[in-house]
Amino acid sequence: MKSKSSSMNTTRLNLGRYDNYSLLSDDELSKFKQVCHLKSNTIYCDKLQILLIKSGSAKLSFFENGKEFILNFLSQGNIALLDKNISMEFLENSEVLEISLYKVQKLLKNEKFSMSLFNSLIRQIVLQRNIIKDIVFKNIDRRLYSFLISLANEQNEFIRDKQVITLPFSIKTLSELLGFERQSVSTAFNKLLKTGFLSKCGKNRYMINLI
Repeated sequence: MKSKSSSMNTTRLNLGRYDNYSLLSDDELSKFKQVCHLKSNTIYCDKLQILLIKSGSAKLSFFENGKEFILNFLSQGNIALLDKNISMEFLENSEVLEISLYKVQKLLKNEKFSMSLFNSLIRQIVLQRNIIKDIVFKNIDRRLYSFLISLANEQNEFIRDKQVITLPFSIKTLSELLGFERQSVSTAFNKLLKTGFLSKCGKNRYMINLI
């Protein structure tokens, strides 16, 4: 099934908006556990669970020794695979459909839903491989540069033929997306401003100057 915003690129910040649950019959939907979560609720699963965001938004993260690494953000219709190593924090009041991995087998006879589930998991695998590649091969400066360019391409905003990005989150969240300490990311970001790669052009808005 195509995204309502099919022209958007699939990124860690935006997997696209889908109505995967609309592909299921009432009988198939009854196999899911329907749960409402309040903003800031965080959930974990001891066993593999498939979660489908019916409404609202959330983020998937690794937590280790008090540190957080954000994998990606989720919105309506996005599907996530949750286990004991991954947490899901809700960014607004949300409604979620949950099903265990062994029960999902009963839904695979639904060809459209099966293909949608398969495509969703493939998109996330590709994104996570790109994350691993960045972690293995790029230092903090290159990883920050790559992330900002990706964000600029997604937002697709220009001023005088130059790309403009709006940071939709704090330096703390940016550091959790990149996998570095907050101070290190702040230092790298300020370096981009000092070297002229970025020019501030409003609150949380920056123009990219190719250098």
